Amino acid sequence: MSSAETLPREPGFSKDADKLIRRLSLVAFLLSRPGRPVSAAEIRRRVEGYALMTDDAFKRRFYEDRAELAALGVGIVSEEADGETELYSLPPSAYYLPAIQFTPDELSALAACLFVLEHRFAYSEPLRLALLSLTHSRPELLDAAAAAPVSVLPARETRRATAALPKLQQAVVAGKTVTFRYYSIGRDEELERTVDPYGLLLVGEEWYLIAWCHLRQAIRTFRLSRLRSRVTFATRAPHDFSPPPRFSIDDYLDRAPWQLGEAVGEALVLVSGDMAWWVEAHYAKAGTIEPAGDLGAGGTTAGGTTAGGTTAGGTTAGGIVFSTPYNSPAHLVSWVLSMGEAAELLEPPELRAELGAQLRRLGERLGHPPLTAAEAERLLARGDAADAGNGGAERRRVGPTGRGNERRPPRGAGPADWQVEVDRFTRLSTLMTYLRGVCHAAGDADETPVPVVEVCAALDVTPAELTADVRLLNLVNFGGEGTLLWAELKGDKLVVTCDVASSAFARPARLSPLQVDTLLLAIEILGGQLPIERGAALRGATAKLRAARRSAPSAVVAATDPLSAAERLLDAIDTAISEHRLLKIEYWSQGTGETTRRTVEPCLLVRTRGEWYYVAWCRTVQGTRTFRVATTKRAEVLDERFAPRPAVEVELYRREGIRRSEQYAPGRALVWYSRSVARYVAERDPVTPLPGGAGLAVQPYLDERWLTHELLRLGGEALPLSPPSAVRALDATVARLLTRYGDA
Repeated sequence: MSSAETLPREPGFSKDADKLIRRLSLVAFLLSRPGRPVSAAEIRRRVEGYALMTDDAFKRRFYEDRAELAALGVGIVSEEADGETELYSLPPSAYYLPAIQFTPDELSALAACLFVLEHRFAYSEPLRLALLSLTHSRPELLDAAAAAPVSVLPARETRRATAALPKLQQAVVAGKTVTFRYYSIGRDEELERTVDPYGLLLVGEEWYLIAWCHLRQAIRTFRLSRLRSRVTFATRAPHDFSPPPRFSIDDYLDRAPWQLGEAVGEALVLVSGDMAWWVEAHYAKAGTIEPAGDLGAGGTTAGGTTAGGTTAGGTTAGGIVFSTPYNSPAHLVSWVLSMGEAAELLEPPELRAELGAQLRRLGERLGHPPLTAAEAERLLARGDAADAGNGGAERRRVGPTGRGNERRPPRGAGPADWQVEVDRFTRLSTLMTYLRGVCHAAGDADETPVPVVEVCAALDVTPAELTADVRLLNLVNFGGEGTLLWAELKGDKLVVTCDVASSAFARPARLSPLQVDTLLLAIEILGGQLPIERGAALRGATAKLRAARRSAPSAVVAATDPLSAAERLLDAIDTAISEHRLLKIEYWSQGTGETTRRTVEPCLLVRTRGEWYYVAWCRTVQGTRTFRVATTKRAEVLDERFAPRPAVEVELYRREGIRRSEQYAPGRALVWYSRSVARYVAERDPVTPLPGGAGLAVQPYLDERWLTHELLRLGGEALPLSPPSAVRALDATVARLLTRYGDA
């Protein structure tokens, strides 16, 4: 009788452990017989876990095992032998890592992704295991990129917002329907939702689930930070649905906020020459752009602005007309208003009328504010006193019904619960290959000791996880003839014995779809190209990964930037940082609206709050400054080199990121928000609730122009109560815009 029939199950193993042992044993058995297909009867007799099953149970489990392996990219091939008997085999190409010919530079660039993102990234584990496989289980190759002048800081509430990611990732891959309570901020209501999850999208620093909503009977996007309960599976079935054949997560990339659904109209926006570069740099994919001089006979817009003349917001010389499809009128109007006098909505007439109505509402509220600045100050002081009585708790946030809403994470979320784990089969097969490599490097001795800390570091697992994985691997058999590998923990060492047959796992397994997606996700998070000296190499690796992904199921996870930068701009900053060369920049300050020309010594790229910044010593002002990549209009690398200055404090910025505006902005405005927008503001800043659902907040600002545009975009639902200069600045801008849109 074979060991498959007699090997006792160790106590404490779950059904999932049984599946893993069975599937690893099945793969090992088929890999040992290249070119020699075997029958189901032989598989049942020789593979761990099948022998004691009934006929029906074996057929069901064997089918499930093949389907699960296929979902991981491991496709077992079946063929008919004599018209009745079906034979099975596992071609090496269906298991072993395909020959993606990465160059050493490309591997080094991919390893740099791991260095920058590890433990600051929800998909850290699949990223590390993918790279360990790509380097053929040589973790030392992953340490070569440890000096990358790049830092990625996780979002302020990463763990809270992404606590549901692991369960949702599992549901997307398995096609499982899920349920959760969700706060719909637009409707200001919390409802139970049942959805079929199709994909996960990271936009800036916010995660979104794209899913078919059973309640709305349509595809909807759900912001993970608005989930109000745990995510649970709706059924116990292994599979509930399949995504529509035409669904692709790529269709959701690079969309403007007003284009998140099927287009309902087309808008024309006239943009002044001062802001044309901004639209061309960040929104060109959202529409078409033509010179403003092509408006037509006379060149006069619907509002009376002459295309070749000037507006209050700046010259239209060099201006553009931006034509863009839209799904959300509110988002489009908000975007146009955010540019103030530098943009004018020309068409359609109904949106132009809506924009004018919002300006009139704002003008009326400025003339008759809902409360005076003195009254607002007293309310804020009362709220601060209440907070002090609660032990100095953060000012309450406006919740779904205007009450305080702490937005606590689901109960039981542990410190690592926000990180997505790779499937256990992939982790175990990677461990098998790694330990087989350790044995081979030691000359295939009878016993090979390796420090436990070394194994844990290579696979980024805890000693407890390693112990559990080793217990499972010890039960993986080789066709009922013995174990492929035996490992035993002895003190701080893992003593490994590899059977000759373990050579079946000497080569790494092919990357699972999740691992390929994770590599591409890491690259996308790092700006489409890793902004270090290996940028060109990474682009080459990206192309090879995308080619490999096309042969697998469609991607289920992706990332995009709200304000993506041109490659030539990132290349210039990248080169200047890596080669210590001066950078000549043309920089637009969103606060003042001014463009300055500077010569800087860039030292570090930092990604925080969903955007890229670079830290530099500015020779123009003789001090350390931080610059947004998104507002850098031009960058030219000069030949002159520089020596990094200790005064720049690179490590401080690498560790703590870019300071938030409240830490350095000299101005403070007391702002009233209506009920319809207070809950949106409360998602990012403390808001003191008022009766009826409105709210008060203190808004730091550098320049009144920036504050004016920030409040304009909320379309009459926000207004400053103090200081008086901020009120006057907004009032004057509204008056000029009302004249443009046909109102005195």
